Amino acid sequence: MSVLAVSVVIPAFNTPAEFLCEAALSAAEQTPPPLEVIVVDDGSTRPLTVPAHPLIRVVRQSNQGPSAARNRGIREARGELVAFLDADDLWHPGKLAAQTAAMRDPDVGLCSCDFDVLDADGTIRDGWGGHGGDYRQLLRGNSVHTSGVMVRRARIVEVGGFDESLTHSEEWGTWLDIARHGRLTHVPRVLVRYRLHEQNASRDYRRMWIGAARVLWRHRAAFPWRGFRRIGQIYGAQAFDAFRASHHPGDLTWAMSLWPGYVIRQAWRRVAVHRQ
Repeated sequence: MSVLAVSVVIPAFNTPAEFLCEAALSAAEQTPPPLEVIVVDDGSTRPLTVPAHPLIRVVRQSNQGPSAARNRGIREARGELVAFLDADDLWHPGKLAAQTAAMRDPDVGLCSCDFDVLDADGTIRDGWGGHGGDYRQLLRGNSVHTSGVMVRRARIVEVGGFDESLTHSEEWGTWLDIARHGRLTHVPRVLVRYRLHEQNASRDYRRMWIGAARVLWRHRAAFPWRGFRRIGQIYGAQAFDAFRASHHPGDLTWAMSLWPGYVIRQAWRRVAVHRQ
């Protein structure tokens, strides 16, 4: 049985050398190895440090954002399958082998996997993973981590790649488009390490919520009301965490707007503790 060729796409913008080198090598040194690892330098203002490895190549473009960088990588890719890896994450051994096996079914358009989390202090803790469901299940919330995604190149080209008008939550829209036209599958193993740091785009809860809401609105014909509730809970909790750290009233306003019940429960618990 022939082995499906995999192209790895890593968008990068001013990524610290230690992050990018670790990410790129974790992809290039998989067994069996990918066909290629494409690092897309999205207009970095300082030179990127990329490992010298025969499978790793760099393509450069003006700064256009991660969606455009991933789309450039898709256009450059020569493999039948494309796997995405953020420049600050990394893969565990066996990641490509497990997902390539899951993609042998030609009806499968996307394969995801579980991941763990590397905190800024070096602590490793459990993450979460999904999805392996279907389009309607995915509308309830994005349970697909980009660095754990492998797609069929023809399928992602068919749906138009990533929406370059969105700067946050754009991946979810792409996964939904793929789910409309094909099956999703999931490898229930921790195969990716998600690195948390101050520059993570997901920390900007305002833009993440706006982007997610725009994605869901485009799929409103499928009545994704559970999805709207879910993203309100996710980013409402993040807003309240931001308020506890900053004491800025704007964070509290967002938290109350997105998930008022959570804020009220947290406030009541604080009152109850002080009464004891």
